[in-house]
Amino acid sequence: MKWLKLEKYCAVSGDTKDAIYNRRRNGIWLDGRECKVVQGNIWVNTEAVEKWIEKSKPQPSRAA
Repeated sequence: MKWLKLEKYCAVSGDTKDAIYNRRRNGIWLDGRECKVVQGNIWVNTEAVEKWIEKSKPQPSRAA
């Protein structure tokens, strides 16, 4: 399924609503590309998010 409501996306991905709100607020995820609001609900485009993940630079891991 290409588009998932925010709650369902968070349940299957482990991502948080706050993380998604921050990405939208900071312009990292754009409405119409990674997400969109339809009738007051945020929908997440799973195909676009996968592309975003693939092109994102890995963050250095912290030593334990």
